[in-house]
Amino acid sequence: MFPKDSQEHDEITKKGIMTLVFSRGLTQLPGAVVGLLLVEIALSYNVQVGVAGQINTAAGIFSILFGLAMGVLSVKYQHKSLLFTGILLSVFFAVASYFSTSLTVLIVVYSLVGIANALILPMVNTLIGELVSPERRTSVIGWTVGGMSLIYFIGILSAGFLSYLGWKMTMVLVVAPVGVLTCIMCRNFIPSQNKGPENQVSFGELFTGYMKLLRNKSAIGCIVGTILSFSVWYFYLVYGASYFREAFQISPSYMSVIMIFFVVFFIIGSLSAGRLVKRFDEKISLLIFTGVLGIVTIFVFHIPNFWAAFLITLIACFSAGAMITVSSSYALSQIPEYSGTMMSLHAAADSFGSAISAGLGGTFLLLYGYGIGSSILGLFGVIGAVILLIFTSKQ
Repeated sequence: MFPKDSQEHDEITKKGIMTLVFSRGLTQLPGAVVGLLLVEIALSYNVQVGVAGQINTAAGIFSILFGLAMGVLSVKYQHKSLLFTGILLSVFFAVASYFSTSLTVLIVVYSLVGIANALILPMVNTLIGELVSPERRTSVIGWTVGGMSLIYFIGILSAGFLSYLGWKMTMVLVVAPVGVLTCIMCRNFIPSQNKGPENQVSFGELFTGYMKLLRNKSAIGCIVGTILSFSVWYFYLVYGASYFREAFQISPSYMSVIMIFFVVFFIIGSLSAGRLVKRFDEKISLLIFTGVLGIVTIFVFHIPNFWAAFLITLIACFSAGAMITVSSSYALSQIPEYSGTMMSLHAAADSFGSAISAGLGGTFLLLYGYGIGSSILGLFGVIGAVILLIFTSKQ
């Protein structure tokens, strides 16, 4: 069941939680269109798929840089205002992408996605940390992650059936309407913070969260583990659909239908995370799903049989849904008094993982094909699990 309103503990309504779901889902829509239609984007600019995939690298780099700045901005400005700004920027990107006349222009425009994500993702998790009671936090994060995946699926499905209009018009029609709706919901349903005048925050206080994080071995281990583990999942998002299409000769519309199953398993994983955390704990659950995702990724893109690759990818999707949910909740518990700074760094780590996956994955794809790239990224996931085991503490 969807989380019930509980004004005794929470200050956010079901409509507010739905707004956070839509906000998180909005961050996935540009990637959904690019992931499904990357072959068409490459053809439109007469480049290889691995080269076209570098638009994700550019977005990741900008997201990292802006994510670091968000550690300061989240202390000075209202979290609702930062969230709203990121949503508006996503709408602007969708329109601007239509006028991209070259791959270089598209790379510049797509960097706006990285900035928007750096604004939206940490603020979604930070608002959950502030407005939802700790015992329900993982479940609510699971709903935002699962809802994000459902919106991603709707975006994929829409992109598949709108692809005849060209990837540019598809991007506008998939992203812009959701962005406008989310803007309206954010203004109406997200409560504002009672932080007082923004200029009362001293210069030194802006960087206190960073200083606390740098002195916390567990928080640093969480960030490094996030970078490595999330890079595994982003390989599926950036190159997974292209792999299935090229390896098994699948059309965009048929691929969008196949991805229904991937999305469903991702959602099941995200919604199961809360129960699994109650049975074990956050750290053990995070280790299990990070390790499983890394191990299966080492092998899955080497498999020549469609059904075997399909079934193993379902396992990867389930593990990723649970991993991302638990990772966000676990990061929130590292430095509770500076959750905005911690979640900004967590979002930057998320983006760093995306950049690694798109950059290294694209490079190895160009040089050796999908198999080698996926194996190396899979090893990153295993190493990430080891780092989480050694350096992080139970919360």
